[in-house]
Amino acid sequence: MAHPAAHSHSMTTAPSAGLPPWARYGIIFGFVSAASIALWAPIGVSGTYPRMIGAILGELTPEYAAANPYLVRMGSVLKPETFLLIGLLIGGFISSRFGRARLAARRLEMVHPGEKTDFARYRDAFLGGFLIIVGARIAGGCTSGHIISGMTQLSVSAFIFAAGVFASGIATAKLLQRGGK
Repeated sequence: MAHPAAHSHSMTTAPSAGLPPWARYGIIFGFVSAASIALWAPIGVSGTYPRMIGAILGELTPEYAAANPYLVRMGSVLKPETFLLIGLLIGGFISSRFGRARLAARRLEMVHPGEKTDFARYRDAFLGGFLIIVGARIAGGCTSGHIISGMTQLSVSAFIFAAGVFASGIATAKLLQRGGK
């Protein structure tokens, strides 16, 4: 077996080791995002929810759905964003059941220090997600659309928004770790 110092030296100086997996995936994601924008339009998923509501209301009360200008403007539920959202849900479910980090993901649910039961944590997560969707619709778009699509298009506002999202996320996580104190 090689000496540990020799092993670490070869890893830091050998450029032939290639890119780390996260960098390779990031490059692939960048190309896929650029292709998505070029072939269709910037991506985002928050518009899918009012489209689904419009489709449901179109079946239950077609007169109301047809007279609602917002639902009419949102259009059909059969858009690429709908299938992106469905794929995100299916992919998340599959990876939670069969992924290597399954046990680690279970431990991550314990980040809500004030909640002691699974029901309370899931309730809070659902309510938080609902508030995010409401805020995204009021703002006219979601973080995935603004950050991912905006940064792919090199939009300055997207970079500023992303910095704000990550800074506030880090601050919130630190606050939750301390129990809100």
